Amino acid sequence: MLLKLILIGAVLYGLYRLTGGRLLPEGGFKRAGKNGKKSEAESDDDTLVECEKCSTYVVKKEAIFYKGKYYCSRECLPK
Repeated sequence: MLLKLILIGAVLYGLYRLTGGRLLPEGGFKRAGKNGKKSEAESDDDTLVECEKCSTYVVKKEAIFYKGKYYCSRECLPK
């Protein structure tokens, strides 16, 4: 009986190590808003937008919004 417990523990530890010690997703669990959907602000955080000048994709919250268009950096802003 004790041998079985040790064997099960070793297998579980091996699986844990095989997954890199990460059992949860990178950010952990996130609680959904009402009706199980993401809120408007939450969904905008992960949205990618394309830079108008160099066509690089940037996360919307890090992009620069200027005259109705998105830019990836100050270097891409029109002069």
